[in-house]
Amino acid sequence: MQPKINWVENLKAFAILSVILGHIASPFSAFIYSWHIPLFFILAGFFIKFDLPIKDFILKDFKKLMIPYFIFALLGLVVEIIKRIALHREPLDYIQELKGIFIWMDITSLQNTYAFVLWFLPALFFARVFLFVINKYIKNLFIQAAVIFSLFISSFYTELPFGVDNGLNAILFLFAGSLFFRFYQDNRLLYFLPFMLVGLYILFGVPSLDVASKSYGNILVNLLWAVSMSYIFFFIFKKLNFEIKILSIWGGNAMLLFITHPYTNNIAHIAALKINFGDWYIKLFISLLLLQIIIFIKQRFIGRGVFNYV
Repeated sequence: MQPKINWVENLKAFAILSVILGHIASPFSAFIYSWHIPLFFILAGFFIKFDLPIKDFILKDFKKLMIPYFIFALLGLVVEIIKRIALHREPLDYIQELKGIFIWMDITSLQNTYAFVLWFLPALFFARVFLFVINKYIKNLFIQAAVIFSLFISSFYTELPFGVDNGLNAILFLFAGSLFFRFYQDNRLLYFLPFMLVGLYILFGVPSLDVASKSYGNILVNLLWAVSMSYIFFFIFKKLNFEIKILSIWGGNAMLLFITHPYTNNIAHIAALKINFGDWYIKLFISLLLLQIIIFIKQRFIGRGVFNYV
């Protein structure tokens, strides 16, 4: 097991809070969307163990990412079915939904249920496997970069089953995370990133980005913006490197919070409508409160049931 690093755990907590806030439809959503999923993918590139046998690496990642995907995708489908029955809504096409879960594994196929965020898990699984294989069999860093960038570009022209095309799209961000963690954590070039971001903002504004659907406003600008934003967050959190227990807990439960926040966001939305008070900030407060309760429940039943996988 990887040792916990305070600033990384804090950053993971910040990242999941950003995702929740983005999905609440706050005034900051467009800005958050421009970097929040790349930030998660880049973070996922930090601790890849390139020295493992390839079979062990794939099996370990499959258990860590794909088993939770199948469990919570089916759970999301069941909850959606119950909700539609209770509210007398039009039923789903169950065959299409099951195809989406077991074959396509992308946002388009999962968007009708609470499993819509889970496209991230197979994308991350395949991106990690691709990066591992490339690192194992291509030793030259520049050739690695060329191959990875080619795979990234190819993802815009393919629609592959099992979310493989999303994995190809994510691999460049994982590579950026791996490079940062191995080589650039204290590089003085990072001091120039804020100036580059200001320049990009003046020229292009906040770039539109939806990684889930591979919708990039401008591929080069999106890459520069998202990676630079992520590196700046790394630099800030690493310099501060404080330890706050609540952040450490949320960072350590980032996957659980990522998977369950669509449920809590939806409950928060309904609750805000019922009390007819407040706006996005009330929804955010309710959602965070519910997520904290879920963390308490997990701590009570740690290692049991579904909590054995998140």
